[in-house]
Amino acid sequence: MCKFLEMAARSCGEVLLDLPDGSRADLKRDGTARQLLGMLQPGETGLRVRLSDRGDMAAFMRYMSEAAL
Repeated sequence: MCKFLEMAARSCGEVLLDLPDGSRADLKRDGTARQLLGMLQPGETGLRVRLSDRGDMAAFMRYMSEAAL
C-alpha cells in the first residue's frame, strides 16, 4: 500500500478514491483519505480510483499489473 500512496503523491494530477457514500477523496492531498484507503474493505466491485491526468495512467497500470502477480 505504501508504494501505491507514494506513486499517488508523485502523480501529476489528482488521484481520487470513490467512497461508498458516492463522494470522492483526494489520495494525493488528503491524509484522511489515505487512512480510509487502508481501512476500506473492497466489495465485489473492488475499489475505484480515478486519475485526472492521463499522463499518470501508465505508472498506475504498471503498478496494478505487478501487484496482481
